[in-house]
Order: sequence, then structure tokens, then C-alpha cells
Amino acid sequence: MDEKYLRLLEATKALVNYIDAEHVFDKGVQTGRGAFDTSRSQQFDDLVDKAREAVKKAENTGTS
Repeated sequence: MDEKYLRLLEATKALVNYIDAEHVFDKGVQTGRGAFDTSRSQQFDDLVDKAREAVKKAENTGTS
């Protein structure tokens, strides 16, 4: 497997793991009295899921 491809794969995997472990959100709304509500948009969740699946597929292809 090409070294550039491997670096991209590892960076994508690290990013997806970080998003999952640190509960990263892409939306935030101030709800009053200093409270802040965070959430993930459907688009963000879909992109993370696609990246996760691409990593799995690449890992399975690379080990075959």
C-alpha cells in the first residue's frame, strides 16, 4: 500500500476515533442563563459514518 495512502488512512482513523471518544459536536445553541446545548447534525453524523466505513473497508482490503 502506498505510503501517502497509509498516512491518510491513519489520519482519518485517528480523527474518527477522536470524534467518538471526545463526543465532538458541530452545532451549539445558547439556551439562556449561560447554558449551552450541543448536538450533531445529521449531515455531520453521516460524514463520520462514511469515514468510519471507508477506514474499515481500506483496512480489510489492505489485509487481504
